[in-house]
Amino acid sequence: MEAVKNAAAAQPIIQTRNVKKTYRVGSVDIQALRGVDLSIMPGEMVSIIGPSGSGKSTLLNVLAGLEHVTSGEIVIAGKRLDKMNQSELIVFRQKHVGFIFQSFNLMPYYTAVENVAFPLSFRGVPRKKREALAVEALKVMGLGKHLKHKPSQMSGGQQQRVGIARALVTNPDIVFADEPTGNLDSNTSDDVMRTICEVMRSRNKTLVMVTHDPNMAMYADKLAVMHQGKLVRFGTPEEIFSHEEELRQAGLAVPTLSRLTKALQARGIKVPFSRNPMEFAAHLKKALEGRQNHGDE
Repeated sequence: MEAVKNAAAAQPIIQTRNVKKTYRVGSVDIQALRGVDLSIMPGEMVSIIGPSGSGKSTLLNVLAGLEHVTSGEIVIAGKRLDKMNQSELIVFRQKHVGFIFQSFNLMPYYTAVENVAFPLSFRGVPRKKREALAVEALKVMGLGKHLKHKPSQMSGGQQQRVGIARALVTNPDIVFADEPTGNLDSNTSDDVMRTICEVMRSRNKTLVMVTHDPNMAMYADKLAVMHQGKLVRFGTPEEIFSHEEELRQAGLAVPTLSRLTKALQARGIKVPFSRNPMEFAAHLKKALEGRQNHGDE
């Protein structure tokens, strides 16, 4: 039995083969995706990055079953999405997928509990059970004191936490996030991304996120770099952002932490690669203490 579980865990939860997507605009065909091959393992967090028009949002949409591909294969949680009709895709999304949106997409006249409980109504979950699950999910997000608050009574960061709770309340296999920090300031963005990562890792959930912000992309385990409809690189943040000149040529910004780390290393301060500000601060403190101790010897 254990061998069967290990074999299942070794299989990608998301796999695409030669995926293409073409849009017809008037008499012109626009190729948004040009043969994308991608493999994501269960529990991985992946950021899709790329300049405007690179195909990153289209890739997210076809992976989430929001759009059909023109050709190619998409296998999600063992299911062939490219073979499904619209009704089958709706059922698939309800069973397997959670969504986090840039604009939160909360219903303005619903309380936090009612917003989070809403997707459970499509599964036929009894009202009291829906409310109990929603309350539990909100408490995990640190919103135990905001259960009865409506969106207008909450900050942007709090609203996005409600959105995260809503995405997770159905216990999906995969969560797709479209610019989840796009409407937040930098401090709140870091706070929300830490929350997303902590919850995803604690539940061993797979996250696929589109972001224009390289600093937020750094939180992921892997980065998928899109350019002109093609997946041009796939690897860890450290691997991807080591090619700074190539990224600039593709119209991508280099994360602040990556630039700071290289500047410090150029001055002889050995700071390892960091994915987020807290990790960077810990690495920098350790490096400076090491230099001081070495100087005292």
